[in-house]
Amino acid sequence: MRYLKFLNLIPLIMFFIVDKLRGTLISRYLLIIIVVLGVINMLIEKGMKEYCISSLMLVVSTAAGMILYTYYYYYFVSAGPETPIFGAAIMMVYGFIALAVAAVGTVVVVIKDRVAEKRASRTIDE
Repeated sequence: MRYLKFLNLIPLIMFFIVDKLRGTLISRYLLIIIVVLGVINMLIEKGMKEYCISSLMLVVSTAAGMILYTYYYYYFVSAGPETPIFGAAIMMVYGFIALAVAAVGTVVVVIKDRVAEKRASRTIDE
């Protein structure tokens, strides 16, 4: 359980895998993986600090993976002038998805923490 947060580093390499399989940057598979990792973060983390670290890892790995892929594509595949701009636009799409999942997860973790606190206070009162 302790090392499951390192699954959030998957998007670093997924951009290369998705490009080799499908030939497109906006892939539903990568979007699904980002959302699933966000949901896993919500469910397994025990506190807000751990959740914030895991979510930050997911967002940063998503952005870094897209930056690395844009760099790779620009220098080794197509050195067109639109490549960095297109890569930045795609990175923003994936980044917004990762941030949205992290925001929803933050609300879920806060609610989960408050429910746990209420249950603990009820058992102490009884």
